[in-house]
Amino acid sequence: MVFNAKSVYDTDFSVFVPLHNFAAPVAGSVDYPISAAWMIRGVLLLGIILFVADLSQSKRWLLRLWYVIGLVGGSIAFLGLLQKATGTLMIFWLPPPPYPVRVTTFFATYYYHGNAGAFLNLGWALTARLVIRAFTSGSHPWTRAMWTSVFLVTVAAVLANTSRMAQLLALLLLLAICLQFGSLLLRNLSGGKSVALAGALAIGLALIALAQAIHLEQPLKRWQTESQRISTDARWKVSRVAMRALPNAGLFGFGPGTFRIVFPTYNRSGSNQVSGTWRFLHQDYLQTLLEWGWVGGTLWALLFF
Repeated sequence: MVFNAKSVYDTDFSVFVPLHNFAAPVAGSVDYPISAAWMIRGVLLLGIILFVADLSQSKRWLLRLWYVIGLVGGSIAFLGLLQKATGTLMIFWLPPPPYPVRVTTFFATYYYHGNAGAFLNLGWALTARLVIRAFTSGSHPWTRAMWTSVFLVTVAAVLANTSRMAQLLALLLLLAICLQFGSLLLRNLSGGKSVALAGALAIGLALIALAQAIHLEQPLKRWQTESQRISTDARWKVSRVAMRALPNAGLFGFGPGTFRIVFPTYNRSGSNQVSGTWRFLHQDYLQTLLEWGWVGGTLWALLFF
């Protein structure tokens, strides 16, 4: 798709400039530079996946990787909570960019709260397993305290982050973890019920204090106004435009990373146009089919699922 690219998109004139490719009848990307840049990132991503998969064959290194993921996730969650508590207007307390490119949905090091929520859900779920391991394998009290603290920080970050889908998925993950490991934890804590009750009470009070500091009322307000926003959310309109473009994507799609330049073309040609600039569809599966087609989308699904 990259080496046989059909064109390059001219952003100044909003036109596709044709390229001389070596196999005209064969599918090719509609924008060579964007797809080439995406494929470099994709190759690096696949290399990291292979590296981690190979290293994880060793139980020692698997646990070390798990520790690193937990600590990194906890540190990013802690950064996000600090930013929320201090009311910063930009990542790392930098001055906000000028209007109209002002970013209002950032959390920690992520510009978009949906991406932050996905990362936090991966982090806290793995940290929860480290907490369970610490309490069921006779670990040192300091180890239990550390992983419990990291777990609480990451869970608090999911609540403080304003991504509702991430919060819904976190609830489903929590239910699954409780169903899988709840009886195991209860058996291990049965000998010290008073200690467990006192610990739960202390954790509850700490979470209440934390909620006041990190302005937890902001995500709660988003949930309260959700019923009014669902029918008017622009993402429904964008998805309809993408569905109209899907038949033209074919087996191999328009090319990796090309949604941002393909979408305006179909948006202008439709009757119900969507305002604004859309770099992402906010529907990852449909965007994958547009960029990679049915063949590429199937291969990605086989890899990840």
